[in-house]
Order: sequence, then structure tokens, then C-alpha cells
Amino acid sequence: MRKALSLIILILLLLPLYSEVEEKYTLDSLILAMESGNSELLKADQEIIKARLDTADAKGGYTPTIDLLVSGTYMANPVMGPIKVSPGDIKGLPDIVSSVWTDPLDVSFDMGNNRVQGQLTITQPVFTWGKLSNAVKLYQTVEGLRGMEKSDKENQLIAELRSRLDALYYMDRIYPLLSEIEEKADKLLSIAESAADNGMLLQEDVLDARIQKQQVVISRREIDSQYSSVLEGLRTLTGIPDLTMDDIDYAPDETIADKVLSVGEEGLKALATDPSRLTLQMLDGMEDVMVYTNEIAKGSIYGKPDIALQVAATYGGKIDSNWLDSDTWGVNITLALSTTLWDGGKKMNDIKRSASDIASAAIDKNSAVRTIEENVSSSFESAMLSIEKIRFSEMKRDSDSLKAENRRNALSLGSSSESDVLEAELQVIQDEIEIITERISMSQSVYTLMYLAALDPAHLPVISDGMNQ
Repeated sequence: MRKALSLIILILLLLPLYSEVEEKYTLDSLILAMESGNSELLKADQEIIKARLDTADAKGGYTPTIDLLVSGTYMANPVMGPIKVSPGDIKGLPDIVSSVWTDPLDVSFDMGNNRVQGQLTITQPVFTWGKLSNAVKLYQTVEGLRGMEKSDKENQLIAELRSRLDALYYMDRIYPLLSEIEEKADKLLSIAESAADNGMLLQEDVLDARIQKQQVVISRREIDSQYSSVLEGLRTLTGIPDLTMDDIDYAPDETIADKVLSVGEEGLKALATDPSRLTLQMLDGMEDVMVYTNEIAKGSIYGKPDIALQVAATYGGKIDSNWLDSDTWGVNITLALSTTLWDGGKKMNDIKRSASDIASAAIDKNSAVRTIEENVSSSFESAMLSIEKIRFSEMKRDSDSLKAENRRNALSLGSSSESDVLEAELQVIQDEIEIITERISMSQSVYTLMYLAALDPAHLPVISDGMNQ
């Protein structure tokens, strides 16, 4: 029994540790959090709902409209009269009737205090020159566009999410380097001040050391500001308000850049401007919307009547025990034609305006294709430049590392000073920071290319010895 109790206690103690590990966010779980908590995507969902309702409204135009009107009236003095009829009031009355009917006859009647009127009207469109069908097509197209807009926005946000995660990961690697720089800068400043006190250095050398120390402070402040900004953006993206990098299990895939860039600038342009791309599909959809709008305008031109069938049932009378027999009932069946013969040319202008919108949509599409190609070129060149800068900084770091090693050896032989060694080591760290900073810039360009060209990380080209597989 004691062993079982001890085992239960041990499990309970280990549960918090297990939960802590399980709560780490991966890239996939952050994407899921973004899909369910990002305000832009949630708003896009509402736009889809509204577009779906607009489509339902348009389809509702095919069905009859049913209207019911019921009114009740209370009359405080409903008695009509007195109304009396004498035999002399009726011409041609037979003498035998006149001899019997001698006194005036009271024909007044009680209308009752309460009366009710009701009308049920059913209106069914019969022919509308395609306005109803084109309206349905228009709103169905808009509904599809809203769905594509959400998917495109989600792809944009995923690219931004990856870029922010990379930036935070690399900035976390910069912080230890800054601490090393601060430590070495403090030593340099201490050596410079001691040497100046002993008359071995000029005061301007001390000032240079202090300036170098202050530059480190400024660099840390800049990194802090950038880190905070990127982290807040990540929290907004995912909808997780208290998210930190400690909650995330993520490391950049540094092979993605080579895989994406191996496609080549022209290849990326071809992918980005392929008709299947969401951006171009949306532009095609906008052009379709303008076409349907033009068809609706043409269906409303002068002299084209809308035809509708209307059935109206009416009744009215007083409410009493015999109301069903005494009420007045009626049924009317109407075939109505309605058209505008002239309105000052407004309908003609609507047709011309919608035709102009079609031309504008085509121009927008051509312009968008060109803009996409420009963005691909710009991002590709930026990524290639970052690669060259990284290679240069790596060469420089290797060279500076060799120099620092030589100075440390020289120091052990007494032919160099500690300050010379520190300055050389500081330069190596600066080179490493430049490499990391450039990787942040490169990842932003690469993820932009992946979004523009709709490249899936799981289906990127395989790189082997610099060649595509």
C-alpha cells in the first residue's frame, strides 16, 4: 500500500514537468492558434458569412414574396341611421303592397363596434431579363472571393509568422554575444583608464574606449526595442497575449533559402504569376463581378419590362358570432409588367459605368501581374545580396579569428598587449553579429518569395552539392 501511495505521489510531482514540456508551441501549433485567434482571420470569417447571406438573399429572388396585412378598427358609434323607407319612396310599387305597407319601415342596421380588414398577397417574379440570375452569379462570385481572400491572408500571415519566429530566434543568439562585448569593452575601458593614469595612454584613447562601451549599450537598447516589437507582433498574429520565446520550440530551417533560390528568379516569377495563384484568381473574380454588374444594368434598360404574377386574397367585416358568413371575401389574380421608359439617361450611364469598371478590372490585373514580378525580383535580389553579405562576413570572421588567435599567441610571448587581444576578439564577435543580422534579413526575403510563389516548405526542391534534385 505504501509503495502504491509513493508511486502516485511521484506521478503527481512529475505531472507539472510533463505539462510544461507539452505546452511548448511548435510552428504547427502556432499556425493553428493563429487560424483560431487572429483578428484579421476572424474578421475574414465574418465577411464570408455576410457574403454567404448575400448569396442566399439573391437566390431568394427566385421565390415568391408573401405579404400579410391585418388591421382592426374599433368604432365608438357604429350605428347608421335612422334610415326609414316609406311606400312612396319606391316607384312602381304594386297597389296591393301599398295598401298593406302603410307605416314607414326602419332599415337602420348595427355595424358593430369591431371590424377587421386583411389581405394576403403572393408575388412571384416571372421574367426579369436575367437580372435575378446574374445577381445570384455575382454574389456567388463575391462569396468565392471572400474565401480566397481569407486563404491569401492566411498565407501572408504564415509567412510573417515564420519571419518573426526566425527574427526572435536569431536575436536570442545575439544577446549572449552582446554580453561578451560588454565584458570585453569593460576590460578595455579599465585597461585604458589604468594606462592613462600611468601616463601610458592619452585621454583621447580613454574616450575612445568609453565610446565603444556606449555603443554596446546603444546596440543592446536597439535589440531590446526590436525584440519587443517583433514579439508583440507575434502575439497579435497568434492571438496569444502572453506568448514568449520560452513557450516556443522552434529553430529555423537554414536550408530553405538555398532551396527557394535554386528555383531561380524567372522560375519564381512564373510560379507567382501562374493563373492558379490565389491573387490572380481574385483578380479574375473581380473582373467577373464587373461583367455581371454590366449584365444587370443591361437588363434594366428602358423598355424591358419585368413580369410578375400577383395573387391577393382580401377579406373584411365585423367580428361577431356570424362573422364568417357576413364577411366580404375576394381573390384577385394580376399579371403585372413594370419598366422605366426614361429617367434622364441614368440607366444608360449605369451600363457605361459598369463597362468602364470591366476595363479597369482588366487594367488592375495587368498592373498586379507586373507588381508581383517586381516584388519577386526585389525579394530575390535582396536574398542573394544577403547570402553574399553572409559569405563575406563569414570570411571576415574567419580572418579576424585567426588574427585574434595570433594576438593571443603573441601575448603569451610578450609581444602583444591584452588590449590588442580584446580588440581582435571584439571584432570577431561583431562579425558574428553581422552574420546573424543578415540571416534575419535573408529569411524575410525568402519567406516573401515563398508567399509570392506559393511554395510549400514540404515540397521544395532538394539541394545536393549545389544542384537541384
